[in-house]
Amino acid sequence: MLTGVVGYIRWAYYTAAQLEGYTVTRNKAGTVWSLTAMVVLSDAFKMAQRPLTFVATHKKGEWRFPIVSLTVDLNSRLTATLGPPEPQRTP
Repeated sequence: MLTGVVGYIRWAYYTAAQLEGYTVTRNKAGTVWSLTAMVVLSDAFKMAQRPLTFVATHKKGEWRFPIVSLTVDLNSRLTATLGPPEPQRTP
C-alpha cells in the first residue's frame, strides 16, 4: 500500500488534476493496482485525454502509474485502475 497527501494526474506534461489523500493498493496476486483519492482541482478537457498517468512525488523522485480506467463521483472521489508502476525517476 502506498499513501500520501498530494498526488497528480498528468496528461503528457500537463496537470489534469490535483489529488489529496491518495491510496494505492495492489490485489493479493499482485496483478491489479487501484487508486482512491479526492480531486481538489481538475481540468475536464485534460482529464478526458489519453494516456493519463498518476504521479506521486517523494523525497528521492516520483512514482508513476499509467491509468487504465477512472471514475470521479459527485463528491469528487476518484477511483482508478492502474497499470504496474513505471521505473522510478530521481531528480
